[in-house]
Amino acid sequence: MSSIRLVVLLLLTLSIAACGPSYIRTDSGYEDVRGFRIDPEAEIPDVEENREIVDLLLRYREAVINKDVGDLKRMIADDYYENAGTTVTTGDDYGISELERVFEMVSKHADSIRYDVVVKDLKIDREKARIDYEYSYSYRYDIADQATWDAGNELNRLEFEDRDGEWKIVSGL
Repeated sequence: MSSIRLVVLLLLTLSIAACGPSYIRTDSGYEDVRGFRIDPEAEIPDVEENREIVDLLLRYREAVINKDVGDLKRMIADDYYENAGTTVTTGDDYGISELERVFEMVSKHADSIRYDVVVKDLKIDREKARIDYEYSYSYRYDIADQATWDAGNELNRLEFEDRDGEWKIVSGL
């Protein structure tokens, strides 16, 4: 009788282990999106709330590429605030009004925008969320009838808050 219990316990343990968490991967809904992927080492549980945040990052990326200022504004909280990574000075801090000026400038002067994203990590704690990602970008812009290119590669974190049932970007742009 004890060997039967042992076999049942072993089978139960194996079935529970096989039902371990599944993670969001590029090939689980994002494989057809050129320039957007999930880091293979990221362990982001594949649950609806996490998908919402990943989808918001994808929507943000597409709005940047398409210079869709209206959609960018809709994603950002009215009280958006950024301290530019410095706490010693407030001279480089900015909010939504400064962002709107940047969006308008980009929409008028930037062209051939490429913005590739690799999602690295995502954490949600009640009504707050953050997503870490690496991005590479390039774009052409015209100043005084002269075309110039800019390109780079950076790590970033967007922070979100649930505002009346809708996630809004509150920091990180």
